[in-house]
Amino acid sequence: MKPRRNTLGIIGLVCGLAAFGVVFVPVATLAAWPLAGGGLVLAIVGAVQASRGTVGNRGVAVTGAVISALALLTTAGWLVYQTYFSGGTAAGLHMPAVSGDKHTVAFVVTANGGANVRYGSLNTQLTGTTPSSTDAWRQQASYNSGAYLLTLTADSPNGSVNNQISCSITVDGKKVAENTGTTIALCTANVG
Repeated sequence: MKPRRNTLGIIGLVCGLAAFGVVFVPVATLAAWPLAGGGLVLAIVGAVQASRGTVGNRGVAVTGAVISALALLTTAGWLVYQTYFSGGTAAGLHMPAVSGDKHTVAFVVTANGGANVRYGSLNTQLTGTTPSSTDAWRQQASYNSGAYLLTLTADSPNGSVNNQISCSITVDGKKVAENTGTTIALCTANVG
């Protein structure tokens, strides 16, 4: 007599694969948790049933358990990365600033001869150009929560010209970084 199909093992495998499919989709990342967790439980039950001989195809169940466990680890790793290293989740650093956010960030550069500017978080950078004057170049950002490594780099468009460049980063009215240079100025600040 041929053993029955290992339905729980197959469903566990499909759930694990589905979890991998949604883990990197921004609006669906959290759906990976129940898919991978449910897939792991079902696949383990399927493997136990196969070892008792009530169903066949133990390999599908074991594969489902491995895929689901890897999906759980991948989901956890991706969420840790998003939370601590990329500036947070969808509620992260907003450039330009969004009204209603709890914290405001001001990126400010002055350069007598103009400057090329890169600013933002470690993960997301925007660019700009300052005028050739003593007028300050300003850009605003905002965030509600999370930890960010804010960066602001301004460098002279003509490296052979001595150009006094200053940069600063202000969070909620408090200056958190400031620097001055002749051809480049770099400001960084950990906030949150």
